[in-house]
Amino acid sequence: MEKIVLVGAGGHCKVIIDIIKSASKYDIIGVTDKAYSNEKSVLDIPIIGDDSILEELYISGVKNAFVCVGALQNTSIRDTIYNNLLAIGFNIPVLIHKDSIVSPYANIGFGTCVMPGAIINPSVTIEENCIINTGAVIEHDCKLKRNTHISPRACLAGGVSIGRNTHVGMGSSIIQAVHIGNNVIIGAGAVVIENIVDNVVAVGVPSKIIKCR
Repeated sequence: MEKIVLVGAGGHCKVIIDIIKSASKYDIIGVTDKAYSNEKSVLDIPIIGDDSILEELYISGVKNAFVCVGALQNTSIRDTIYNNLLAIGFNIPVLIHKDSIVSPYANIGFGTCVMPGAIINPSVTIEENCIINTGAVIEHDCKLKRNTHISPRACLAGGVSIGRNTHVGMGSSIIQAVHIGNNVIIGAGAVVIENIVDNVVAVGVPSKIIKCR
């Protein structure tokens, strides 16, 4: 199996480990973490140092890496890590859990993970470094820009588009053909029935913009 290193030792990393082990394609050599301290492992995978060792690992022959930083208030952190890995030269694969349903007519970009129970239907385009979390539903003809996070049980109806660096909260629903902008947070349980502009937080049923980001 090809070797892979995981970047970020939080809770999201545990699910990534589960996805990788479900596919038996990669051998996880360890986890790096920027805040590396006294923690020794994530599940049964050792924490081998902070992110400063990544270039050395690549030179030593580890050619695959994956971003394991999950939901954060600053959504650009995942994007920064992803770009750093690309600059070193790492291949960043697509990871799809065996218990998800992904149409062969969907197009999924590098660095995206699809978690158990997620459903992705035909003619969906998902760009790089996205998270499609547990039980999320992405209906036909949706388009997700880079570094978006679709939280557990969120549901996107057909033809929805989501901008870059946007977080769609747990259990939220977005009706058909709605456009959500870049750098947006949709609150948990929100129902989005109209377009949302860039750089805002929207919550409620139906959703309302409550502040700018």
